[in-house]
Amino acid sequence: MNTETVDRVVDADDQGWHPVGGADGGATVWAADYGWRRGLDNHASLEELAAARGPLRPVLPITGADRDALHTAFAVAGRKTVYTVAVAVQLAFHEVRDLHGGLTGDVHESYEHTRRHLLAGREGSWESEALFSLLLWADRSKTKRVHPDALATITAMIVRWVTDPDRFTEVAATLAAIVAGYADTHGGWNAIADQWLQPGGLDTEGVHVTQHLLYSSSEHFNPEVLQ
Repeated sequence: MNTETVDRVVDADDQGWHPVGGADGGATVWAADYGWRRGLDNHASLEELAAARGPLRPVLPITGADRDALHTAFAVAGRKTVYTVAVAVQLAFHEVRDLHGGLTGDVHESYEHTRRHLLAGREGSWESEALFSLLLWADRSKTKRVHPDALATITAMIVRWVTDPDRFTEVAATLAAIVAGYADTHGGWNAIADQWLQPGGLDTEGVHVTQHLLYSSSEHFNPEVLQ
């Protein structure tokens, strides 16, 4: 790991860490996301953090290959893209949760660990909070609103992003940027969302939840949709 270019890491317990200014105003220490709440002390250096909580994985941008694969999945899914992405996030959460005990043992701990794990790339961001709203809103039983092949591709990719032993791809802001960027060059929201998710449609909550995360960075986004 090139310590000069890393500005976020995820530790062996799926906890995110980021550099912050030290107490003397000049030094930099590594702090855990919500470390104050979880009783996690700062570390003076990345090396010290690695020794205490490693191995560490760098949080890195999405690869070009993954971006291309997502664009291909969106093209296949068409107007089912938005709902498919939402269900993929939900399914990925459950797959990762199985790695942490699933519904056996301490279900609260498995839920909290999985939530932290999925958001470790930038826990606390507005995108991360919006991602969980999307996850909780989606209904995977509505199979007619989902494209199965695209769903399999996107779900597997999200799981790999957070479980790859060599790197970690932040999920929430990445999906937000990729979906909105794709929409801007492929016909807008109307081209990627079904009729129930169009502004003024029957699924008012769905319009709010999906556009908040997946379209608010679009150059065509209308903020009045969220009011």
